[in-house]
Amino acid sequence: MAPTRFGRREAKVAARELLRGMVTAFPLSVDGAGAIDEVGLRKDIRYCVDVLGASGLYINGNFQHFWLLTSDQRRHMIQIAVDEVAGEVPLINRVAHASPAEAIELALHAQELGVEFLDLVPPDVQFAGTDTDVIVRYIDIIASRTDLGIVVFHTPRLGYTMSPELLAEIAEIPNVCALKNGMPLEHTNKLRALVGDQLLVVDPIEERCLVNMLEYGQRVIFTGDNPMFDTADRQPMRGYVEAALAGRADEARQLFDGMAALRAVHHRWVQQPWRATQLIPISVIKYWTSQLGMSGGPTPAPLPSLTEQQQAELHADLAEVGLVSS
Repeated sequence: MAPTRFGRREAKVAARELLRGMVTAFPLSVDGAGAIDEVGLRKDIRYCVDVLGASGLYINGNFQHFWLLTSDQRRHMIQIAVDEVAGEVPLINRVAHASPAEAIELALHAQELGVEFLDLVPPDVQFAGTDTDVIVRYIDIIASRTDLGIVVFHTPRLGYTMSPELLAEIAEIPNVCALKNGMPLEHTNKLRALVGDQLLVVDPIEERCLVNMLEYGQRVIFTGDNPMFDTADRQPMRGYVEAALAGRADEARQLFDGMAALRAVHHRWVQQPWRATQLIPISVIKYWTSQLGMSGGPTPAPLPSLTEQQQAELHADLAEVGLVSS
């Protein structure tokens, strides 16, 4: 068994030390049958680390449609990532599953590989209702079986929301080392006040990233946006994040403000459809990132694919904001 870099009681400190900058999520390249495209996956990992400057990688997350993958596929993906990254940047591997026993198996497999952190999404409303004891026990059962640091992702898409007080209770679990809180800023700041510097509280919304960094001390963002905003030639998101971390506030604000047109395209094609249907637009993300240098590939069934007309319209929007040539 490959040793972890820290024990479960050191996870909170380790997360503050290791998770900084942009921990990047990216779409998963698959073939027409839905099998993992290993060549494409390795290419995309290298692109995120070497070209985009990712300071960590999110594996088996939403952008990689983890809910459509078998447990064996999820294990295979993290094995490839561990082999390709070879310790260059930390990995956060999502092990969320409706079955705690299955999540534990995924967690122990990641631990054997030497992965640094896990990501858990609490059970959604159809499995947990809104019983707070069930939610906390679900997380605690899994956390107690692994030495790895755990990121808990709180999102309204669960069908319920947790109060800052309940999240602060979850934060007391020894190896829960970060709370990814997809809630309004007021909620996140109340949570920060409750937990102090006990662990990382991360707002994942890119549009609030700069204010979180400059005004509230956030040092990392878990994001899939930078593969859509940054290219090999122009990297405004990486630029403003690095400037903010270095204390160059004016430079960071200028770069951030210069992304308004990019955000408008992102709103149209990603955020608005996602909010309207509650279904992450995987086909849009795959096509968009493929135009910038990633592998792309088919959209797995039963998710909808882009029509040729939609691809042409998206390409035109990307060209208008200078991400691709017309």
